[in-house]
Amino acid sequence: MATSKKDDEAPAEGGTLQEEPTPAAAEHGDHDRIVMASRRPDGSMAQIAPEFIGDKDVAVAAAQQQLAEQATSAVDVAARGVTSTPEGVGDSKPDADVQALKDAQEKAAAAAKDRAAAEVEQHHQGLGD
Repeated sequence: MATSKKDDEAPAEGGTLQEEPTPAAAEHGDHDRIVMASRRPDGSMAQIAPEFIGDKDVAVAAAQQQLAEQATSAVDVAARGVTSTPEGVGDSKPDADVQALKDAQEKAAAAAKDRAAAEVEQHHQGLGD
């Protein structure tokens, strides 16, 4: 449970127990200790003042995978106008539109991995020992 001072109670040592955390409690030092972030649709972290704990390499790998998948999915969604043909119809040459989409996805994934490494570097607090 989070702690914060309630008006009608004397504060206990270290604060008063708070049954339901509020956004105001976060302003007084509450934060989330995480190994892997939860993500909003835009890729930003959904935690309050996140603090990565545990092995840093694992946190970087997890963040890179999350953001790379989210970035490639965003590229795919933006290009939804691509149509498909029934199986067995058409030729076997690579489609220029598909190759361009794949290239854009790979570029977005690389940028997302860089962002993930920087994000973990900024918020990592060690192994939590």
